[in-house]
Amino acid sequence: MACSHLFSKAHALEFELTTQTKCIYEEINKGVIVVGDYKAFNKEDSDKMELIDVKVDDPSGAVVHETNGKAEGQFAFTAKVSGEYKACFAVKDLSTAYQTKLRLDWKTGVAATDWNAIAKKEHLDALTVELRKLEDNIREVYSDMLQLQQREQAMREISEETNSRVAWYSVGSLAVCVLSGVWQVWHLRRFFQRKKLL
Repeated sequence: MACSHLFSKAHALEFELTTQTKCIYEEINKGVIVVGDYKAFNKEDSDKMELIDVKVDDPSGAVVHETNGKAEGQFAFTAKVSGEYKACFAVKDLSTAYQTKLRLDWKTGVAATDWNAIAKKEHLDALTVELRKLEDNIREVYSDMLQLQQREQAMREISEETNSRVAWYSVGSLAVCVLSGVWQVWHLRRFFQRKKLL
């Protein structure tokens, strides 16, 4: 997973809307810039645009972006919380959905940064811009590695807790089996003594 974050995250997707609403999910860290460009068109004739509704929600369900009745557009935001963000694309009816194809270019982090604007604003040469990109990539990788460490720690704690519970369950099961065996021997011995077979 860390290797997928080594270079900037950019996902270009093209898919058919086979249902009235289709959603895309992306795990995004807090403070990461997100930019999504979308375009809806007829799958038979790519020059004919189709109108869609777009809604982007954060992990708590709060709406980050919402647009209705546009064939193409862009959404951009900075993630306020870490978690799974959801972008949903909807058309007015099912027959339109079968005819609609959607192209989505979803960029996060360094890939979403407008480096040309930064270079012009700060009067940077090409080498300096590339060094800045590299620096931001390294920061992103480092941040992702820290997040992976935290997840690994949490998973280790859950695993150790589960292991402890299983061990105690095994000890309890063994105790029940031993007590059951002792009780059976005791009960059978008393039975046979009463019947005067022992």
